[in-house]
Amino acid sequence: MTQTDPAMNEFAQFLSERNLAAAGVMRTPSGPAQAGAPAQSYASGHWKWNNFHAALLEAGRLVQLGPFGISGSAEMRTVSGANARRHPITLGAQILKPGERTRAHRNMKNETRLVWQAPEGSRFVCDGEAFPMSRGDVIVSPTWTFHDCLVPEGGTEPAIWFDGFDWGYSGHGEESTAYGLNEYVGEGQRHQVIDKPDGYWAKTHGLLGDEVVPVFPLPPVHYPWVETQATLDMLKEREADGDPFEGIRLMYKSPVDQGPTLPTMSWYVQLLRAREKTRAHRHNSTTWYAVFEGEGATVIEGERIEWGPGDVFVVPPWRWHQHENLAATEATVFSIDDWPAMSKLGFYRKEEAPE
Repeated sequence: MTQTDPAMNEFAQFLSERNLAAAGVMRTPSGPAQAGAPAQSYASGHWKWNNFHAALLEAGRLVQLGPFGISGSAEMRTVSGANARRHPITLGAQILKPGERTRAHRNMKNETRLVWQAPEGSRFVCDGEAFPMSRGDVIVSPTWTFHDCLVPEGGTEPAIWFDGFDWGYSGHGEESTAYGLNEYVGEGQRHQVIDKPDGYWAKTHGLLGDEVVPVFPLPPVHYPWVETQATLDMLKEREADGDPFEGIRLMYKSPVDQGPTLPTMSWYVQLLRAREKTRAHRHNSTTWYAVFEGEGATVIEGERIEWGPGDVFVVPPWRWHQHENLAATEATVFSIDDWPAMSKLGFYRKEEAPE
């Protein structure tokens, strides 16, 4: 199947009408196609789950996994908001069908994943360790670590996850080209060998042992949802006040220094209690949100975005914004923010609206 086939043309039109783009799915001589109408740089955006989901399923139907350069094949299927890469960090989604496994490779960008759904036995393999994929898990493969994903045969449900990338910081020089600075696992190999026991990286990232372990490359990290949920439940039981601007919010800390998830960006999960409305604030970092559970609204510079489960939206730098839970039940939202990079560069600023 080629991009001139009617089905692919229809898919391109489907994406364009919903302000979506597909990378690793539809190709042109210059690299992944970016469908959709042009958007103003650093504009806010909102993408509904039903459109994301439909586009992912269609990508899974039309495109087979295989080497680049072979008609009708790709090494991943990624759907994101059109022009999402105008932002320094991005949040898109990928799909992997039963019996499939992506080709193992490493590149310069930090790749982070929030699992939306995954059949039992699905694994994310990073530097020789296989991490189980369950709904709500966050999995980090830092820059220049080999990684691939697999879904076992049998069943009909695919694995779907949200990808958080730091293109704007890693995407310089070779990484800014169509393929980037990319290295495959080995001559004649498509997948890496799983030769490390469960929990290997969590137990050997430099806290113990007689060897000096360098800070880079950072170890891959798996943050299971069951542990995250237990922490949120504990804070609820204690009736913690939370953050006046984000509700009850937890940062996924790096196991190396207990700082942000990565030097360029950090993952968060936040809980908005029933009918909770936060105060407005702004900062010159970029924040992408993925709604996990519940319904609510976020007002960005007067623009009201009403969201539900699976929706993705972005708050660009230096925009006043506040959140509101519209329901009588809790809402859980994940996010990525590039304040760590902005802070290290000495650029980070924030401002709070008066009460």
